[in-house]
Amino acid sequence: MDDNSAYLSLFFEESDDNLQLLNDNILELENEPDNMDLVNEIFRAAHTLKGMSATMGYDVMTKLTHKMENVFDLFKSGKLKVNSDYISLIFRCLDRLSQLVEDLREEKDLTMDQIDDLLAELDQVETSVTGATKVVAPSTSTPDSALQATFANLENADIEVARQAMGDGYNAFSIAIRIDKDSVLKGPRVFLIMEKLEQEGDVLHVEPDTQELEDGNFETDFALVYLTKDDLAEVQNNIDSNSEIDQVIIQEFDPDHPPVSQAVKDQVTASQATTPKSVTTDTPNTTPSATPSEATTKPVTKVEPPKEEHHNNVPHQNARNQSIRVDLNRLDLFLNIVSELVVYRNQLEDASARNNNDDIRDSLEQVSRLTSELQDLVLKIRMQQVSVVFNRFPRMVRDLSRELGKEIDLEVIGEETELDKTVVSELSEPLIHLFRNSIDHGVEMPADREAKGKSRVGKIILSATQEGNKVLITVKDDGKGIDAKVIKASAERKGISTDGMTDDEIKNLVFHPGFSTAKEVTNISGRGVGLDAVVAKINELGGSFEMKSELNIGTTFIIKLPLTLSIIQALMVKIGTESFAMPLDIVERVVMIKKDEILTTGTKEVYAFQNSLIPIIKTDRLLAMDESDQATRFAIIVNIDQKYYGILADQLIGQQEIVIKKIDPMLQKLNKYQGATILGNGSIALILDVNAICNEAKGSR
Repeated sequence: MDDNSAYLSLFFEESDDNLQLLNDNILELENEPDNMDLVNEIFRAAHTLKGMSATMGYDVMTKLTHKMENVFDLFKSGKLKVNSDYISLIFRCLDRLSQLVEDLREEKDLTMDQIDDLLAELDQVETSVTGATKVVAPSTSTPDSALQATFANLENADIEVARQAMGDGYNAFSIAIRIDKDSVLKGPRVFLIMEKLEQEGDVLHVEPDTQELEDGNFETDFALVYLTKDDLAEVQNNIDSNSEIDQVIIQEFDPDHPPVSQAVKDQVTASQATTPKSVTTDTPNTTPSATPSEATTKPVTKVEPPKEEHHNNVPHQNARNQSIRVDLNRLDLFLNIVSELVVYRNQLEDASARNNNDDIRDSLEQVSRLTSELQDLVLKIRMQQVSVVFNRFPRMVRDLSRELGKEIDLEVIGEETELDKTVVSELSEPLIHLFRNSIDHGVEMPADREAKGKSRVGKIILSATQEGNKVLITVKDDGKGIDAKVIKASAERKGISTDGMTDDEIKNLVFHPGFSTAKEVTNISGRGVGLDAVVAKINELGGSFEMKSELNIGTTFIIKLPLTLSIIQALMVKIGTESFAMPLDIVERVVMIKKDEILTTGTKEVYAFQNSLIPIIKTDRLLAMDESDQATRFAIIVNIDQKYYGILADQLIGQQEIVIKKIDPMLQKLNKYQGATILGNGSIALILDVNAICNEAKGSR
């Protein structure tokens, strides 16, 4: 594979963007088949994707994109009418291209057998319109008046090398190539063409010169003298295998009548008119007989790309997840704040040298202010719109509804809402589960909906809104809802007791690991993996999950997520002699309670709060610490999934902004800690995973 590691990250990022753009626009085209502006935009995106693939030397991607582009061209010309079958074929091509990109990320080699089936289908589409097995590009062997295989700087030494090579059985050709005028990277495009030619022969001379071609400092045309054992047809096929070529001229090279440009001929004629007859201008033949590769001494045979490490040494994970696009204004502000920090740092150093405490205090206040501003700005820079994830679901709804024979409209609201990139990147998996559940289990078949007096077309609403320091993501459908009776019957068949449970509690059994009501296993749902995975992932992200469902009205899933996972407001407490942090956003209030205010009901300890009894969690016992004998303790009242819990602490330290640090995987397995933070005195405090602790208490009721 070509040494293109320097461009890999950009290639992956741009490929992802173009594939998403194609998915979005193809979906829209299905609803607006006569929208030629949309077809033109689709064609441009496909052309860009093809060009990038070819520039990187990924021929498999290039060939599939090129064939797909031919279909778009037929849409543009009106020779092919857009319909759902063609759209489905294009979607399969986009899926395959996405898989090819993933293979490249994982450093796998691409092979033609990965796309042969789709190439055959695309060929059938073209054949149905053109009557040929292939859409033939404009003729590349008919000379254009503006494209000529002639040279302005061809030297006699080059001509003699060509003559001797031909005597040794080689073929010599003068070739002119015109690059597509829309090509974005002309230099790399020329490099790829030359590299393929040199696999079968030698480039003896090229114009413009190597440096100009490498830098892309030419319009569209370049010419070369080529020595090879291949015949003209094989050379033609070699060049045609490249993309972004508008026209090619290939002529047999005649050393007795070299193809110099008209300007050179005119110059020679003028020179001959003024040169004495006795002056000989022929160059003596001093070059020994040699093969082309031995005889070619001019360093113009190859346009070399920048030398970089091979891409196989680049971890594919970095290519996917370690970049983010940032508003330039935010970067400017970032630079300004850092500049101010440097100024006050210098003032601190000066005041320290002079032992001036007042100046030190003033500078520290400014540094503290700027640090807070810098922290807020960095958090904003890390923010990413949820549209990055939301954009995939219109396509998913379209495909799954067609597969199931359902009619479903998707409405997306608030896709401009921002979340920390870390959260956004983890959001896709739980949302996919929710959508599969809504499409398969929620929305009814069209005939069933009509029988209930509903529209044949079901509706799913995906929305995101920000509330304080949390983002609410909602997936709502107008389907059949969850029937508590069906869930109860299914639970009893699985040996799950439902005695004394309310309808809402029975409905929430769908979050039980392995629970499913599907009567048959499909590739959409029914494998016992689903909503429990959603809850696990949301808890892992420090969020909460809620479900509301009404029979024959629909189901709403609500995900609440923190804006960021890196810096949070925390309530610092002491349990025994150890300091712990608790995320402040879930804390409702703090109350002081006495020992005798904690009541025992069965095996549980509860506390009377707001006219109800709430569970009390003794953290010292939970964390296997010595139990406190204090007469009064603090109860941190938290709200988890609309239910209150009281978490006991011995002392309150206060509110503090903390930076979350990862902890050892062994500690993570305990399911009690969210992370750790470093305090001002250098000591370490663990951050309690309040969601996991309370859910464990709820599950043990």
